Amino acid sequence: MAVGFVLLLSPGAGSGSPVGARIVVGYTEQGYGGAGALERELNAEVVARIRPLRADVLGLDGEEPDNVLAFLRADPRVRYAELDGVVQALRVPNDEFLTTQWSVRKTEAEPAWDLSTGSPQVVVAIIDTGIDAGQPDLRGKLVAGYDYVNNDQDAADDNGHGTAVAGIVAANSDNGIGVAGYCWVCRLMPVKVLGADGTGFLSGLAQGIVWATDHGARVINASLGGPFDDPTLSAATEYARVHGVVVVAAAGNEGGLTLDYPAALPNVLSVGASDQNDQLYSFSNSGAQVAAPGENSTTASGGGYVSFLGTSSAAPVVSGIAGLAFSVAPGATPAQVEQAIETNAIPIPGVVSGRVDAYATLRALAPELVLPGEPQPGSSGRAPTGAIPRATKIVTGRLRRGTTAGVTLTTGAGLLQATVNARKPGRAKIRLRLLAAGRVTDSARGAGRASLRTRVREGAYRLVVSTTSRRPLFFVLTIRYPAAGA
Repeated sequence: MAVGFVLLLSPGAGSGSPVGARIVVGYTEQGYGGAGALERELNAEVVARIRPLRADVLGLDGEEPDNVLAFLRADPRVRYAELDGVVQALRVPNDEFLTTQWSVRKTEAEPAWDLSTGSPQVVVAIIDTGIDAGQPDLRGKLVAGYDYVNNDQDAADDNGHGTAVAGIVAANSDNGIGVAGYCWVCRLMPVKVLGADGTGFLSGLAQGIVWATDHGARVINASLGGPFDDPTLSAATEYARVHGVVVVAAAGNEGGLTLDYPAALPNVLSVGASDQNDQLYSFSNSGAQVAAPGENSTTASGGGYVSFLGTSSAAPVVSGIAGLAFSVAPGATPAQVEQAIETNAIPIPGVVSGRVDAYATLRALAPELVLPGEPQPGSSGRAPTGAIPRATKIVTGRLRRGTTAGVTLTTGAGLLQATVNARKPGRAKIRLRLLAAGRVTDSARGAGRASLRTRVREGAYRLVVSTTSRRPLFFVLTIRYPAAGA
C-alpha cells in the first residue's frame, strides 16, 4: 500500500536523493532585473527560473551553502534565500486489486454522475511521478505535460504513484474494464516532479504548480507534502489560486495534529483520509479542511490495478469532485468550489468541515440540475435536496494585532459556514468569532486560515476577524448561510 510522501531538507547529495546542493532565491520586484549580475558574481549555475514568482534556482559548485546564503540574504535585491528541499516518497508494497469501490458509494458519487460525468474542458493536473499514458483506463485522457526531473516534455511514470493518483481522479468509466474515476470525462495533465526513486526538489514542485496553472489546469492535485514551510511553494500556490485554480493536497500520513505542506498553506484545500465508518485512519494527520475515503481501487502502471491507501489516495477523490464541480459551474471561482465542497461535507471528527459528498457539492453549485424523476426547482411536488435558499457574502479587509474587522448579517435557520483566509502566504494566527446579541456562539482559530461551521437560528449575527500578527494582514472572509425568510 502506498501511503504518500515526506519532505526532507538536504544541503547536498544523500542516499537516493537528487545530487548537488541548490539554493532558491526570491527577488524583490525591482531587484529581479539585477538577478543575473548577482548570480554571475557568485559564479552560480542557474538551474531554473520561476519568472512569475521572481525566483531563481541556483546550483552550487563547491561553495559552502551557509556562506552563499549569508551573502544573498544581505543583498537588498533578495527577499529570501533558502536551501532547496528534497521531496521523497515513502512506499511499501501495494495490496492486490480490490474489486469493490466503497469510496464511490460513501461519497454519493453515483447520483452525482447522474448530474454530470465531467467535461473535457476541465483539466486536472497531477503533480507527482508522472502518468503511464498506456494504462488502458487512462488512454486518451492525457493532455501535454512536463517533466521537471529530466527537464523535458516526457512526463512518463517510472514509479507508479502518479498513475494511481490519476486513476482515482479520472479513470475512463462505464467502459467495461478496471475502475471508475470520479470525473469520467475530465482530462489529465501529467507534471512530473518526482523521479523513479520517488525523490525530487521542492523547487520542482513550485515550478510544476506554476506550469500547470499557465497551461490550463483548473484543479491541481498534490499527493505529497512535508513539515517545512517554504516561501517559493507558498507563492506558487497563491499564484495558482489568483489564476482560478483549486489546489488540493494530502494532509500527511504521520498521524499527527498538524498538516504537512503544501496542505497547511492558506491557498490549498487540505484532505485527510477517512475509513468506511467515517473515522480518520490512524495514520492520517488531523485538522484538514475535509476528509475523503483513503482507500481506493485504482490504476497501476503497466496496465494493472491496485488498492491504494493513504492521504495520497484521499486527495484525488476531492480533486475529482472539484473537476465535476467546474464541469457543472465553469464560471465558478476556486473559493466557490471549495466552499461548496466544504459546506456540503458530512461532519466527522478530526477535520474542519467533514467527509466530502460529491452529489451535494454539485447541487450546491448547480441547483437547477435534477435526477431523473425528481421535480424541477419551482415545480409542484417535493423540493429537491439542497434547494433551501442560501446566501453568500465575501468581505475583504486589512488588520493587525489589536484591531478587529467584522460583518453583520441576518440569517434564516440552518447551517452557516465561514472561512477566513490570509491573502498572502504566511502563518499569521487568525481568529474568527460568531456573535449573537453580543455573545460568542462559536469560534475558530488557525494559521493563515480559520473556518467554522455551525447551526444558526433566524436572526442577526456578527462575524469578527482578529489576528495576533504585528504586520498588516490582508484577508478574505467568505460566509455562506441560510437566507433570511427562507
